[in-house]
Amino acid sequence: MKNILLASVIALATTSAAIAPTQAATVVVKTNDHMHMMRKHCRTKVVTHWAHHRKVVEKIRVCN
Repeated sequence: MKNILLASVIALATTSAAIAPTQAATVVVKTNDHMHMMRKHCRTKVVTHWAHHRKVVEKIRVCN
């Protein structure tokens, strides 16, 4: 009797594990930004130079 009960529990667990992936819903996410790899990567660069005998420090935005 124990063996029959154990076998039925194992069979039930096996069938539920096999059925669950087939009932899973497929999720498709679409975005308008399909060119996301072409985004500019910008950073701030500090440039120091001389102008009219004075030291000028500028923050410049550099983008790839």
